[in-house]
Amino acid sequence: MNRTITLPLGAAVALVMAAPAHATLTYVKTPTGDDPPRVYFADDDGTHPHLMGNGRAPVVSPDGRWIAWVAPGRKERVRMRLVDRSRKARTVARSASVGELRFSPDAKKFGFILGRRLWVYDIHDRERVRAASWNIRGFSFSPDSKSVAFGTAWHNDASDAPGDLYWFDIAAKHRQRITRDRKSLNPLWGPNGIIHDRQKRRPNEAPSYNIFEIQPDGGSLRRITSLHNPPPVSGLVPLDMSANGKRMIARLEGTDTSAGFTVNQATGKTHLLGKDLENGFVAAALSADGRTVLGQTGGVDPGNKHNVVTMPYRGGKRTVLVRRATEPDWSS
Repeated sequence: MNRTITLPLGAAVALVMAAPAHATLTYVKTPTGDDPPRVYFADDDGTHPHLMGNGRAPVVSPDGRWIAWVAPGRKERVRMRLVDRSRKARTVARSASVGELRFSPDAKKFGFILGRRLWVYDIHDRERVRAASWNIRGFSFSPDSKSVAFGTAWHNDASDAPGDLYWFDIAAKHRQRITRDRKSLNPLWGPNGIIHDRQKRRPNEAPSYNIFEIQPDGGSLRRITSLHNPPPVSGLVPLDMSANGKRMIARLEGTDTSAGFTVNQATGKTHLLGKDLENGFVAAALSADGRTVLGQTGGVDPGNKHNVVTMPYRGGKRTVLVRRATEPDWSS
């Protein structure tokens, strides 16, 4: 039996006001010729595209209001701008080497790697704090956005350098060590713990990765995957998870290899999202409800043809959002 539910006026208004902003998609298009790559943004279905500026590696804030990217120049610039373009883009930092960019879950902070330093930037106050130095091996904000976890190999920049995980309290500017195994890197901080890789060194080869979970205090270490990764494959790198932490995607990394996988955190079971490890689907992000994976086709080879697409979490038919585009991210 169908029933009509009538809400009080105040409750109805509150629901309207609480409705989330329209989700935002960002991506890179590389024109033919000598023109530089260009960063665009659009609705999360790929419609209504707009040019943001020249650059690479764009990311969008979880509330869909901000886009940040790396702009070219004598020194690369970390740029940031509101999606409504009501204000000019701001330059957050400059460096000869810019690494990973990431917004905090509450969209009030922004993390980025410059050379061998990890910085956390307060978007409102326009102030930044150095969270870590040395060779950074991945970072991730805590679910409450108050801290950031990172991996570091200290002064050793080798691909198989020993490393550990730390977390940094942003307000207190206090750093705490998480692991002491000299094997940990690539943290992804979720609601149930810190997902990360532990590496196994291999003679004359890149290290092999498997996924573990640990608590911020260093306790309750739990193995998730037990994969045999034949060279030149390194293994799965944790990438993104749903808001409730029950679904997760990872990216299989190796020489000429990058492919999207789903990972069951309870059983360790993995599933390839596509059919090709070298030229197939490269996962980029997971929707907050865990139902949809965003990525690109054509692998990571810049000579291939790429489309920005989505795919159901359990696999299946792809939906093309933007043709001839790469490096997608979204706020869905």
